[in-house]
Amino acid sequence: MSIRRHFRIRSLQFLYAQHLSKMDSNKVEKNLLRSIELLHHLYIFLLYSILKIRENALKKYSCDKNKTNIIKKIASNSVIKILSKNKYLIKEYHYTKNFVKILWNQQDKYIFILLQEMKKSNFDKKYSIKPRSSFEEEKKFIIKCYKNFVIPNKKLIEYIEDLYSFHGEEDLYIAHNMVCKTLQFINHSTPQNFKLYNIYNNDENKKFIIDLYRNTIFHKEEFNNLINNISNNWDIKRIAIIDLIILQMAICEFLYFPNIPPKATMNEYIEITKIFCMEKSKIFINGVLDQIFKFLYKKNKILKIGKGLM
Repeated sequence: MSIRRHFRIRSLQFLYAQHLSKMDSNKVEKNLLRSIELLHHLYIFLLYSILKIRENALKKYSCDKNKTNIIKKIASNSVIKILSKNKYLIKEYHYTKNFVKILWNQQDKYIFILLQEMKKSNFDKKYSIKPRSSFEEEKKFIIKCYKNFVIPNKKLIEYIEDLYSFHGEEDLYIAHNMVCKTLQFINHSTPQNFKLYNIYNNDENKKFIIDLYRNTIFHKEEFNNLINNISNNWDIKRIAIIDLIILQMAICEFLYFPNIPPKATMNEYIEITKIFCMEKSKIFINGVLDQIFKFLYKKNKILKIGKGLM
């Protein structure tokens, strides 16, 4: 899942929550942005956990006469060595440690569990690498370690899902993906202080999610009238709320996001309907969006720049 699709889904969730709760939209917006910030902290937590695993592996490797091969490989991994010297990760670690204390206080506990699972497994035999491995082989090994031990760890999943409420599973998926992409990015010539993902402090990302949320709320009556007229005067009250909000958001992008081609918008919301909507709803939404696009295009109301319409 792309970061932009994640932002669309997160906006949809908070727009739906705002509709049900009737809470002040500004307060909901603050909660929306906080949820994005928490996702960033989760990414840092998971990324820094790799350094903690290596730190514990180094201690184990230095004092354990019966050295486990996988522990040795982690302790000497070249990719983690580069990551350990990244000043942005160290800086974010200290900030997030104070920001989400409840998350970081449990870190050592889960690192211990992960190392025990690694030692008990036959992972290093299944994915053995030569004593003098290439940088790419070391990278593949540590990514496989992460995917085989960190991502599926049930206790870690349960803990984070409890902490993150109903966003836990979704946030974990995105954060794990960001960690794997960060590891994949590193090569033998990568500078020590390469930039990490920072979806929260990225001005373009933050502007996208705020503009999408605000414009969908501010112009929803305009969008509803358009939906009502296009859908053969279908009573707007008969449309499921989640379906209606998806339509509103898509129209919002048609009209108020000149840099996003309509085809990209339609493809994104069609994919989102597959997650949240019934089969009949998917057919209805796809049909209405197609008609609305054609109507707005004929009226010269879709003004796109850069990449053209489709």
